[in-house]
Amino acid sequence: MVDDLWLNESFAEWACYHAAVEATEFTESWVGFTNARKNWAYRQDQLPSTHPIAADNVDLRAVEVNFDGITYAKGASVLKQLVAWVGLDNFVEGIRGYFKEFAFSNSEFKDLLAALEKASGRELQSWAQEWLQTAGVNTLSPEFELDADGRYTSFAVRQTAAADQPTLRRHRLGIGLYDAVPNEDGAVRLVRRTSLETDVVGELTDVAALVGQKQPDLLLLNEGDLAYAKIRLDERSLATVIGGISTLDDALARALCWGAAWDMTRDAEMSASDFVALVLSGIGTESDAFGVSRIPGYAAQAVNSFSAPGNKAALRETWEQGLRKLLENAEPGSDHQLSFARAFAGAAHSEAALNDLEALLDGTLAFEGLAIDTDLRWTLLNGLARNGRADADRIAEELTRDNTISGQEHAAAARALRPTAEAKAEAWEIAMVRDDVANETQRSVVMAFQVNGQDEVLAPYVERYLAAADTMWEEKGTQRASTALEFIFPRPLASQELLDRVDAWLESSPANPAAKRYVREGRADVARALAAQAKDAQG
Repeated sequence: MVDDLWLNESFAEWACYHAAVEATEFTESWVGFTNARKNWAYRQDQLPSTHPIAADNVDLRAVEVNFDGITYAKGASVLKQLVAWVGLDNFVEGIRGYFKEFAFSNSEFKDLLAALEKASGRELQSWAQEWLQTAGVNTLSPEFELDADGRYTSFAVRQTAAADQPTLRRHRLGIGLYDAVPNEDGAVRLVRRTSLETDVVGELTDVAALVGQKQPDLLLLNEGDLAYAKIRLDERSLATVIGGISTLDDALARALCWGAAWDMTRDAEMSASDFVALVLSGIGTESDAFGVSRIPGYAAQAVNSFSAPGNKAALRETWEQGLRKLLENAEPGSDHQLSFARAFAGAAHSEAALNDLEALLDGTLAFEGLAIDTDLRWTLLNGLARNGRADADRIAEELTRDNTISGQEHAAAARALRPTAEAKAEAWEIAMVRDDVANETQRSVVMAFQVNGQDEVLAPYVERYLAAADTMWEEKGTQRASTALEFIFPRPLASQELLDRVDAWLESSPANPAAKRYVREGRADVARALAAQAKDAQG
């Protein structure tokens, strides 16, 4: 069935991580999945365009639109949840029976469910209905009371859902209790005292097994990352994470804490300033390569999009200087060093930092072990171009060093990053008007067009964007239109006025529904940013 196409991609993604953990040396592969892929799914699932995993793929156009972070990362997450729900041994037994029964023949997803029901004794038809045929992500929060000695007298998990996606689901949930314990050398580490698994069903699930347990320093819902759900940290646990995420030795537990903090920041429950402080305190010792590369990107978004206008200048300075120190202290030649160099180039805005970028390019500044290769040179040059310190001639000079197709794409992006009206006009022609530009070059320019802090030169393009969106889907085709409409939306100009203008356009525009999808997504990002800015202003 066409509607079962999701299983091909979701199962492949789940299986590659499961196989890596079970059969190779990469036993912590699920950590990278949690730090990178799963956050992709969570974001996609909270946009207005969210859809069920088993979407109604009526034709190839529907497949193009719907095969996204929900099909891949959420689908794999839900299959991981299914394994936890029925048990790994039962899952493997059911899969074997299914493959044997349908060898050399066709089947449907209901046949796989039947095989898993037979092996596990769990009823799965209604499970599939709530997980595969509804959209949205649930939030799981702890609710408890303590006695005078700090022991739980009651404990429950509350499940909530967004108003427009109200489904409450069944979850197989791990719960971990971590205590701050001193080592022999006096250093404090966060150590797991105990953990348990339970089924969470409905709005409130009592967990009697935790009654009588002393409140830990860190209470971690979704221990083991079995469930697909946003989790919340209670006040004590959040303080523990902010003050000492680097003391938590378990990489998967750290990934869950990173994810919880990021979700709380995106949902305006944790300030952007606190999230940036958390990243600067803990990313230097993070062991997961995906975490080291992705988490600084989340912090940059917090700085640029989620910080209150009155806090932004100070937070930008804190972030820039914090990355400079992380770069200085990173192990020579490590993934950390390269990730921090890239992040520093993206954050650089002060004269001192921009001078550092120029010095790294001309060789008068070096960090032991940091190879200034072709890709990093372009990253450093982009930092200069973004701040008006690299003109067209300087970009052309760099292109002579790397006159490849990739180099030409990098050069086009660098030209688009410049904070001048002329640069934006040239980039707009390439991204939105011309048909004689290769798709990847167009994509490079689109990705570089919108830059935080360039409000004056970007303001005229709000109306131009909306005018283009009226007809771009039919005029430019799926690939070029979807790329441009998604990434050239004026997110850096977040304001209530922008929301009002976009709302008016959505009401009146004759644009293709697919084009309106991307505009609605951009609008949702702006609304989220404004809420986060209000939270950051509260301190």
